[in-house]
Parts: sequence; C-alpha cells; structure tokens
Amino acid sequence: MLQTHKDSLWKQFGASIDMLINAVSAYPENLWYTEKKFFYISYHVAVFLDYYLTIPAGPPASPLPFTLTEDIPEDAIDDIIPDRIYSQDEILSYLQASRKKCHDLLFNMTENDFTQSWVEVEGNKVMPVFELFLYNMRHVQHHAAQLNMLLRKDTGDAPRWVRAAK
Repeated sequence: MLQTHKDSLWKQFGASIDMLINAVSAYPENLWYTEKKFFYISYHVAVFLDYYLTIPAGPPASPLPFTLTEDIPEDAIDDIIPDRIYSQDEILSYLQASRKKCHDLLFNMTENDFTQSWVEVEGNKVMPVFELFLYNMRHVQHHAAQLNMLLRKDTGDAPRWVRAAK
C-alpha cells in the first residue's frame, strides 16, 4: 500500500477516534454514573475498536473486563456487559491506547498484510484487513455521533468536528 494511502487512512481513522475521545472527555462527570447509556456506548465502542485492531482475530478481550450475558441491562447496547461502571479516565486511557495501537498497526503493515483475510473467531465476519480498517472506522464514527447527540441532549453542547488526526 502506498505511504500516501496509509497517511490518508490514518488521518481519517485517527480523526474518528479523536472525535470519540473528545465526546467522552466532554461528558459531565456528575452524569457519568447516572446516565448510563453514555457509558455503555463509550465502553462498547472502546472494546470493539480494540477488538477490530486485533490481527489476526482473537476472542473479544479488554483490559476493562466484561461478562457475556443474555441478561442485558436496560441501557446496555449488546451482550458484552462491563464488570462495573468504569471511570471516564479508564475509558479514555483505553481509547488512547487503542488510538496508538491503530496508528502503529497501520504504519507497520505491508501491502500483503492489508490483503490478508481477517476471520472472526466466534462470529461470522470475514473480510480483507484493509476493509476491516474501514469497517472499524465506520463503527467508531457511528458511536461518536451517538455520543455527540447524547451530549447535545444532556448538556446543550458537543465537541467540534475533527478534520484530520495529527
């Protein structure tokens, strides 16, 4: 893959992660533990950002442990339920680590690496690694938009658009 393609992909993927980090950072700490929908979305996207950056694929894992359950709490968005409500700082540290992981992975990949198939261990996703980067970026963008919508609803404000990652 051409270096200019890697640079462009990073600028946009990194900007998506930056917008996510900005949204999580902007949420008032006094609402973090009471308005749980924001937390659950933040946790979900942090776990899956990391998961989709695991090449080759492995089972879902996180430094902020979770339980898989069919008994999904009302505000949760999937069956990956955090073992507790993690602090904003814990979520932000996880997102920063995944941002670095994304950057380093992207810039250390060869053209051949991008064409290899990523095969989900316990699911049905199979796609070229390059497409996985795009899929992951879209997932981050989707949830960053949800968080910004919740921020506007709960606080009347949200962080600004990030044009490109530095």
